[in-house]
Amino acid sequence: MIGFLHPWALAGLLAAAIPILLHLLARREPPTVLFPAVRYLITTTREHQRRLKLQHLLLLLLRTLLIIALVLAAAGPTLPRSGMAGHAPGALVLVVDNSPSSGVIVEGTARLTQLQAAGRGVLARATADDALWLLAADGVPRRGDPETLIEQVGALTVSPRRLDLGAALGVAGEILAGASRPGEIALLTDLQASALAPAELRVPLVVGRPAAPPPANVGISRMETGPQPWGAAGGRLVVALAGDSGGATPVSARLGARPSRQALARVGGAAILAVSGVPSGWWSAEAELDPDELRLDDHRVGVVRVAPVARVDWDSSSRFAAAACEVLEANRRITRGTEVTLGRLARGSSIVQPPEDPAGLGALNRALAARGVAWRYGAPVDGTATTDSGVLVGRVRVVRRFQLQSAQSGRTGVLATVAGAPWLVRSGNVVLLGSRLDPAWTDLPVSAGFMPFMDALLNRLARGEVALADGAPGDAVPLPDLVSEVRQGEREWPVEGGGVFRPGEPGAYYLVAGADTVGAIAANIDPRESLLAAAPDGQARTLWSNARIVALEDVPGEVFNSAARGDLRGPLLWAALLLALAETALASLWKRQAR
Repeated sequence: MIGFLHPWALAGLLAAAIPILLHLLARREPPTVLFPAVRYLITTTREHQRRLKLQHLLLLLLRTLLIIALVLAAAGPTLPRSGMAGHAPGALVLVVDNSPSSGVIVEGTARLTQLQAAGRGVLARATADDALWLLAADGVPRRGDPETLIEQVGALTVSPRRLDLGAALGVAGEILAGASRPGEIALLTDLQASALAPAELRVPLVVGRPAAPPPANVGISRMETGPQPWGAAGGRLVVALAGDSGGATPVSARLGARPSRQALARVGGAAILAVSGVPSGWWSAEAELDPDELRLDDHRVGVVRVAPVARVDWDSSSRFAAAACEVLEANRRITRGTEVTLGRLARGSSIVQPPEDPAGLGALNRALAARGVAWRYGAPVDGTATTDSGVLVGRVRVVRRFQLQSAQSGRTGVLATVAGAPWLVRSGNVVLLGSRLDPAWTDLPVSAGFMPFMDALLNRLARGEVALADGAPGDAVPLPDLVSEVRQGEREWPVEGGGVFRPGEPGAYYLVAGADTVGAIAANIDPRESLLAAAPDGQARTLWSNARIVALEDVPGEVFNSAARGDLRGPLLWAALLLALAETALASLWKRQAR
C-alpha cells in the first residue's frame, strides 16, 4: 500500500484541473456561414481544426500529468517494496557498544575498530533527510547529520563505562518515540552475554555482532583491602580473578611506590598478599596482571588508610558492645585508652547511646547542647522498622529507637537511617545512635555485620573519617555529608555533601571536608567486563523480540529497510522533468508550424 510522508500536499491535486479549465475557455466554435461560396473553406477549416484539437488534447494531457507528478512528489509517497533504490526519510539511532570489552584484540585488530567500520557503513547509507542519533557507552545521545556522526564514530575510544544493552535500547526507543518519521535502531556490539538485558521495543532493531569468537581472558574482578584503617603492623590485599582461563596466573600488588609483592591465583580464586611496615596516611593500592588481549581489566586500584588503631574506653555494662570491643582488642583493631569513649558523652570523641530510661533524655540533651552538638534526642518512635541499606549498615530490624532531631537547619551528618529518618548521626567528634546496641532494641548486635560495624564506628566514624567506597566509572557514588570537594592528583571537583559523585575514569578519588581528607572512592571497571563470552543469537532474540541479528559487515545493507518502503519522490521528479521537456518541445514545434 502506498503511503505519504506529507499527505496534506495531496490537496494540490486540485491544481490538475487548471489546464482543463484553460483548454475549455480557449475553445472556439467556428461561425455558421450561410454563403455557398465559402463551403470549400469550411471543409478545409474542419480538417485543420481536427489536427488542432488533437494537438491541444495532447498538450492538455502533458500539462495535467506534470502537475499531478509535482504534487505527488511533494506529498512524499512511499511504496512497500524491497530492493528499491534509495529509501524513505526515516529516523535511526545508532548504538555503538564501546564498553571496556570492545578493547579486546581479536586477530590483531581491536574489536572497537570493527564496530567503527560497521558504524561508518551504516551512516554512509543515510541521507540529509534522515534524523540520526549516535549513542555510545557514556549514555549521551548525539544528534547530527551523516558526515558529523561519521566523524564522531571514528573518534570513539574504548570507554571505561559499562553499557547495559537493555538500558541503551530503552533510551534509543524513547528517542524514536518523539520522531515523526519511521524509526529503527542499529546496535553494533560484541553481544557480551553479561551485558544483555530485556528491553521493550516498538521499533525495528538490527543487531550487528562480530563473527569471530573472543579470546580467552583473565581479569582482576576485585581487590579487598580489609578493615580500615590499617594499623602499624600493616594489612592484607586480597586480589580476586575472573574470566575463562583455567591456568595459574601471576598477580602483583603494591602500596604506593613501595616494591610489588607477587603471588599466583586462578580464575574464581584469589591471591592474598601481606603488606607490613606502612607509615600512617592515605595510600593507593594497585594490583596488576601480565598484559593479555584485554588490557583494561589487568589493573585495579584501591585505597588504604593507615593510622594507629583507636584507643577506646568502653562501658562493660553494655554487654554486647563490650564483647565486641574485647574481640576487636584481641585482634589488635583497638586498644584501651581515652581517645574514643563508647556509650556515653565524654570530653573527647564520643559514641553516645540513648539512655535506657527516657527520663534521662533531658539531661543528655542539655549536655549535648553545652558541647555544641547539632543533634538532640526526641520522642520515642513506636513500631518496628528496618534500617535502610547502606555502606555502614545493611538491612536490620529496629524494635526501639528515639528520634534524632537536628538543632540547626538541614540534616548534615546523617550516617545511617531507619525508614528514611536519621538513626546514626555525627556532629563534630560526637556520634549519636538512635538505639542502644542491645538485641532488645535492634537485631544489629546479633547480626553478621555487627563486628565490621563496630570496627568502622570506633576506628573511622568517631575520628571523622566516614567513607571508603567502591564504584565503576559513570556510576553514582553517594557522598557523605560535609564533603565539599573530590580530588584526584591535581584535579579537583567541588561537590555538595549528601549528593552523588560520578567518577569519569578508573582511579582513586579522595573526599575532602574543609582541610581534612575524610574518605576515598576507588573507581574500577565493572568486573563483568572480564567475561567476554558472547550470548547466543537465540537469547538475544528472546530478550528483544523481532530483532534481526546479522554479521557486522552486513549491517549497512539491513538498515533503512526495516519498514520495507522505497521512496517514490525521485522517480516522480524525473517523470515531471520528462513531461515538462515533452510539453515544451511539442508546444514549440507546433507553434513554428502554425507560422
